[in-house]
This record gives sequence, C-alpha cells and structure tokens, in this order.
Amino acid sequence: MEEIAPRLKAVIPRIQMVGAEDAEELIQDAMAVAAKMLHDLEQRGKIVTPGNVAYYTILHMKSGRRSYTTGRVDVMGSGTQLDGMSYVHSLEDPSGIDPETLEEIPLGEMLAGRDEDPSLRAGRKVDWDGFLEIHNPRYAGLVSDMAVGKTAVESARDAGRSYSSIVALKEKLARDVREYFGEDAIEDSLHQPSWRGGINADKERFACRAERRKW
Repeated sequence: MEEIAPRLKAVIPRIQMVGAEDAEELIQDAMAVAAKMLHDLEQRGKIVTPGNVAYYTILHMKSGRRSYTTGRVDVMGSGTQLDGMSYVHSLEDPSGIDPETLEEIPLGEMLAGRDEDPSLRAGRKVDWDGFLEIHNPRYAGLVSDMAVGKTAVESARDAGRSYSSIVALKEKLARDVREYFGEDAIEDSLHQPSWRGGINADKERFACRAERRKW
C-alpha cells in the first residue's frame, strides 16, 4: 500500500480503458492483481522490488488482463475488446434514423422484441391449465376458440351446438374465471408489460419533437 499502490495510482489512469471501466475501478483491480502477484512470489521464495511488481502489473492491465479473468475468448473480456475481436455498445447508442420523425433510434429499441414476453405466455398457460383441470371439460374447447378469435356462431357451428348454448357457456365461463382468478384478472391481462412503457414514452417524445419542428 505504501510503495506499490502509489505507482499504480500514478500510471493506471493513463492507460486505455475498455467498456464501462473507469480509472478508480481499474486502480482497484490493479491492486488486486499486484497483491496476488506479490503473494505468489513470496510463496515461491522470490525476492522482488515494489517497482518490479508495479511494472508487471501495469503491463497486465495494458494487455487487458484483469483480476477476474486473463482469457481472450470471453466476448465481454477486456483483452478480447482490446484485440478488436468484440465491442460493447450502450443500448442508448443511436442505431439508425426513424424515417417518419427523423429522430435517432436507440439500439435498445431496435433489439426490443415486439412479441409477448415468453414468461408471460408460460405463466398464463400454467394458470389456464390449473383452471381447466377443475372446471367444466367443455371450457377447454371454448377457450381455444376464443384464443384464435372465433365468434360464438363459429364455435357453435364447429361443435355442433346451438348458438344460445355457446353463449350460455361463455357467460358461465366468465363467472368461473372471475371467481377463480379474481375480479381484476381480465383488466390486469390487458395491461401492457411495464418495460414497454419507457419505449412508448421515448417514441411519443420523438414524435412531439418532430411535430414541433414542422411549425
């Protein structure tokens, strides 16, 4: 701490950093590397000077070696990035221009899936399987029809039943669903995922900016 750390603190801020690294973080990492190096040398009975330890530690940091990894195959690894084999970009970096608003489109929005979250689909299937297991067997076919957008007329025709019986079954299904899942279940299912809120807000902000420029 008295002889090696000051040398590292003087040099480390001037070496090339990778990704989100900053000088303070890199100094702490370099001190961990130096401590391990010093410990290993002492275990082997080697006598070294503080200057030697600081020198080789700085070489390690310049080459991309860190206390948590020395490999060059990890795409997030500092060495891999210094070799130019991988790059890390912020999700806020622009990735193109929206032709309608002429605003930059963040990379995160380009990568965001437009489909429903798979975990929501899986959770919904588990819920419906539990519900159908203990209720009227005819509900299964009706729920499947509703899921693909069939009307009561189409469901009645396909099942060979009367329209009125299908409507009555739907009403009974609705009552059982509210009783099983709770009164707010249907309303909750219509809410969009919270992670989409930020994306939609950004789109609206960009649209407002484009609209203001027209005037």
